[in-house]
Amino acid sequence: MNASMKRILAAMDGSDAAMHAVRKALELADALGGEVTIAHVVPYVFVPAEVPFDAGRLADEAVRGGEAMLAQAAKELGRPAMSRVCLKGTAAEALSEFADTNAYDLVVVGSKGRGAVARMLVGSTTDRLVHISHKPVLVVR
Repeated sequence: MNASMKRILAAMDGSDAAMHAVRKALELADALGGEVTIAHVVPYVFVPAEVPFDAGRLADEAVRGGEAMLAQAAKELGRPAMSRVCLKGTAAEALSEFADTNAYDLVVVGSKGRGAVARMLVGSTTDRLVHISHKPVLVVR
């Protein structure tokens, strides 16, 4: 890692692997005099028209849940005021686009995320992010 990696975006999905990755991102930022923003991505909510649910309300609840999870993670890390952002969309694409748009130097992710499919050797979101990101991606095991 070079010393110009001062703005770090770390993905958080609530898993132990993600929390471990955020801790590594913080270690790196502390060593380089940088800063870490933790990011959670809420997937788009698709509800068929014939289903009697308010998709907007479901999406708002998902964002509030994501924001609460980020706040709890920041508190557990001993940095309750750390920068955090809740994004919407497909995780890899949302993280990559946010890192590009906001001039992050590095994206840090855990090697495995939540869910049965994501428990493969490298989670599908991590694999996708590594392939599409224009920014360097650090995968933490």
